Amino acid sequence: MNNGDLVWLPADTALLQFNDSGDVHKHKNTNRPMNVLVVERHDYVYWKVLYEGEQWCVPTHLLFPGR
Repeated sequence: MNNGDLVWLPADTALLQFNDSGDVHKHKNTNRPMNVLVVERHDYVYWKVLYEGEQWCVPTHLLFPGR
C-alpha cells in the first residue's frame, strides 16, 4: 500500500483520530463499505485515510486493494 492508493474499507469499520499524546481523540464507524484514499502511514499498525474530508487512522488489516 502506498500514499495516494485507493483502498476498500469494509462497513462498520472503526475510524480513529489520535491526539498528540497518542490517545483516541475522536472516533466514528463507517455505515457502508466504500473506497477511501490512503494519505500516509501513521505507524506500524495504522494508515491514515481520507474520509468525509478528514484524515482518519485505520488498522492496516482492514484495508484492501480498491475495487
